[in-house]
Amino acid sequence: MALGRSPQTDASNPGVTLFVLDLLRFRPDWREAAVVDQSVRSLLTHWRTRRPLGPCEFGIGTRFLQTEFPFLRYNLLSYVFVLSFYPQAHDDPCFDEALGELRNRIDEYGQLIINRPNRRFGGLKAIVKGQGSPLATRRYLEIQDNLT
Repeated sequence: MALGRSPQTDASNPGVTLFVLDLLRFRPDWREAAVVDQSVRSLLTHWRTRRPLGPCEFGIGTRFLQTEFPFLRYNLLSYVFVLSFYPQAHDDPCFDEALGELRNRIDEYGQLIINRPNRRFGGLKAIVKGQGSPLATRRYLEIQDNLT
């Protein structure tokens, strides 16, 4: 069956939902809109269910839980980063769990360790698999600022 014409497409795609929320964070007048609140809740629920959703089969499994940088796909770092801009997510236990998973990836120098560097950026010294990344750490610190 052609993409966009099957029952699978009735489900919201969490990756696209996250990317739209990432755009809407620049529109403070939208942050409290009902559709935004529903989208934030949907992503937080996805943390609990973890089941694949949408035609692209976005789920929360071992690949999602690896820190990937820069943000090009639906993964733990982008999930926590984007949701940190929405106050309605801050007190949710699912957000706390996801943030805790991310905190577990901080090395002894306070740097966020990258588990999956995007292969398109493989030559950059600031994004090396298994090492702390100053660029990704900057995003982690922005998350912390959003929570205060």
